[in-house]
Amino acid sequence: MNFLYPGFLWAFAILLIPIVIHLFNFKRYKTLYFSSLNFIRQVDEKTKSTQRLKHILILISRLLAFTFLVLAFAQPYFPDSGTSNQAKESVIVFYVDNSFSMQARGVEGELLSQARENAREIIEKAPLDTRFLIGTNDMSGSEERLLTKIEAYEKLDKIQLSPITRSADEILKWQLERLDNEDILRKETSIQYVFLSDFQRSNGFRSQQLNTENISFFPIQLSPEVNSNIYIDSLWFSAPVHKLNAQNELNIDIYNSGKDNLENVEVIIEIADYKKTLFVNLPSNELTTTKVSYTDKSTGIKSGSVKVMDNHVLFDDAFYLSYEVAENVSILTLDGEDAVKNIETVYNLDDFYLNEISAVTSVTKDDFEGKDLIIVNGANALSQGVANYLIEFTETGGSIALFPGKSPNQNDWNYLLQKVQLARMQNAVTSGNRLSTLNYDDPFFMGVFENETKQLNLPSVSKTFRAASGGNSMNANLIELQNGLPLFSSSKTNGTAFMFYSSLHEDFGNFSKNALFSTLLLRMGELSQRTQPDFVIIGNQTRYPVYAIIGNDTPIHIANEEFDFIPQISATASVNYLSLNMLSDFQQLRAGNFDIKTDKIIGGISLNFNRQESILDSFSEEEIRNGFTANGAKEITFNQIGTASALSTIDIDKPFSYWKICIVLTLIFVMVEMLLVRLLK
Repeated sequence: MNFLYPGFLWAFAILLIPIVIHLFNFKRYKTLYFSSLNFIRQVDEKTKSTQRLKHILILISRLLAFTFLVLAFAQPYFPDSGTSNQAKESVIVFYVDNSFSMQARGVEGELLSQARENAREIIEKAPLDTRFLIGTNDMSGSEERLLTKIEAYEKLDKIQLSPITRSADEILKWQLERLDNEDILRKETSIQYVFLSDFQRSNGFRSQQLNTENISFFPIQLSPEVNSNIYIDSLWFSAPVHKLNAQNELNIDIYNSGKDNLENVEVIIEIADYKKTLFVNLPSNELTTTKVSYTDKSTGIKSGSVKVMDNHVLFDDAFYLSYEVAENVSILTLDGEDAVKNIETVYNLDDFYLNEISAVTSVTKDDFEGKDLIIVNGANALSQGVANYLIEFTETGGSIALFPGKSPNQNDWNYLLQKVQLARMQNAVTSGNRLSTLNYDDPFFMGVFENETKQLNLPSVSKTFRAASGGNSMNANLIELQNGLPLFSSSKTNGTAFMFYSSLHEDFGNFSKNALFSTLLLRMGELSQRTQPDFVIIGNQTRYPVYAIIGNDTPIHIANEEFDFIPQISATASVNYLSLNMLSDFQQLRAGNFDIKTDKIIGGISLNFNRQESILDSFSEEEIRNGFTANGAKEITFNQIGTASALSTIDIDKPFSYWKICIVLTLIFVMVEMLLVRLLK
C-alpha cells in the first residue's frame, strides 16, 4: 500500500489522546459505606468486569475512528497489480492551446475555459500517483517540470490567452524533449498525450519523426459555435507624410471571414481630435477597403484607433496607429565646387524647411545629428570619410539627395552609389537628353500634380551621365530621358537616396531654373521627415527607431496608464532602436497606444496583435490524424467537442477511492462509540 499524502501519517500521534483519557478514567475510585460488604463485594466484581469491557470497547472504537480518519486524509492506494516488482509510472502530458483563436465561444463559453475544464476533468480521473506535464504556447521555464495533481490544478488556473502562436509539430517536439530530459521516455512509463486545441490551419503540421514509443495521443478538437469573424486587417495612409492643415486619407481594410453578407457594420474611428462612426457593408469571405479623410489642425504626436463592432472574437476588433505631424524638416546642404544657389533659394521660401549650408570639405559627423535630409550640391570629389557619413546616415533612416558637379570623380561617386543601392555613374551622354516621362505611379509624385499629363513643359538637359544597367531592385527611375536613361532615381533601404544623373551647373542646361526642380526639392524635403512606422505588429517587427537624442545610460519606457515595459535598446549612430522581438516581449506586450518616454515623453508607438489567428479555419479529423501520424504517433484517439452531447474526456482507469471507505469506517466507529456509551451503563 502507498499513500498519496504520506505526511498526514504523523497524525497517528493523536491516538495517544484516547489512550491517556482511558488510563486516567480507570484510576478513578468512589467510596461507598455499607453495614455488610458480602453482597456488595459480589455486585462490585460483576460491575467491574462489565465496566472494564465497556471501556475497552469504547477505547477500541475511538482508536479505530481516529485511525481511519487519518488514513482518509493520507489517501491510501495500491499500485497496479499487473506490473512487476516496480510499479509502472503514469504520466499525462497536456497541451492547452492558449492562442487568440481560443477566445471564440463554444457551447459552454470561451474555448480556452472549456479546454481548462476538460483538462481538469482528466486530471480528476487520473490515478493518484500520476504526474503531469502541462504546456502552452508560452513554452516558459515553468512548463518544463512534472507536476503533482494539486500543482496541475494550480497551473491550469493560471493559463491565459497569449499573442504567441505555435505550430502543432513545434509543440510536440518541445514537450517530448522535456520528457526526454526527465528520462521519462527511457523508462517503463505509461504516457498519455492530451492535445487540447481548435487546430487552426494557420498553425499546421510539418512532418518530423519523433520518439513516440509507449505514448498514446488524444487530440481533442474544440470547435466554436460560430465559425466566422470580422476584423480590422490593416490600415495605411495614401500619402506618406503628415503636414499641418494637410488632408490625410486613411485606408481601412476590414475582412469578413463568415459565409453571410453583413450590412451596416459599425466602424468607429478615433484619432486625436477626429472622431467618426461609419456603417459599412461587408461581403462574405472578402476584404473590404473603406476610406476616410480628415485634417490635422496641430503639430505633435497623433494616436488613435479604428474599431469594428463584433461580439465573437475580440482581440482583432481594434487596430491602433500613431504618427507625428512635424513642425519642420531639418536639411543640411553640402556645397561643392559647382554648387548652385537655387537650392538655398527654394528652401528659404517656406519656414517649414530649415536649411543649413556647409562646405563638403569641412563637414563633420556631428553636423549630421538631428537632420532629416542631406543634399550634396555640385561636389566633384567626395572623400571616403564624407561618403561613409552619408552611408551611415541612410542606414539610420536619413535621406540624401545627390547632385554631382561638372566633373565628378567617378571612383568617389560610384563607391557611394553602390553602397546606397543606386546605379553607378558612367560616361557622359550628350544626345537624347530631353526629358521624356515622369513616373506618376511612384509615391514620390503622389498628390504632386492634380492630373497626370504628358503636356508638361519639361526643362532641357544638354549633358547627362549614363547610369549603369542592371540596377538594384530597390531602384525607381522617377524621371526618364528620351534615350531611355534615368535622369532622377531613388533607392529605398532604411532611408532614401536620390540621385540626379547630371549637373545643376548652367553648362548642363537650365533644369535648376525650372518649376519642376523646385517641386523635386520640396517633395524630397517632405518625404525625408524622420518618421516612425504608423504601427507595430507584435512578433513581426524586430526594431523600432527612436530619433530623439537621449543619454547612453538613460532607460526608455513603453508605457501608458496601465502598462510599463522597458525594452532592450541598441544604438546606431544617433538613433536608438527598441528591440521588440524577444519571446518575453511577446508575452508582456499588449495591443494599444503607448508613450515612449525617459523622464519626459519623446515619442509614441502603437502595438497590434498579429492577425494570423483571425480566420477561424480548422483542420478536419482526418487531417489532424494524418498530422500526428506524420510526427511519429501510432496510437491516436480523436475527440471533438462542438456540441453539448459531444463533451467527453479520456477514459482513464481510476483506482478505487479507499479514502471514501476510510471516511465511512470513521463514521461507523463513531456511531459504535456512541452506542456503547448509551447502552452499556
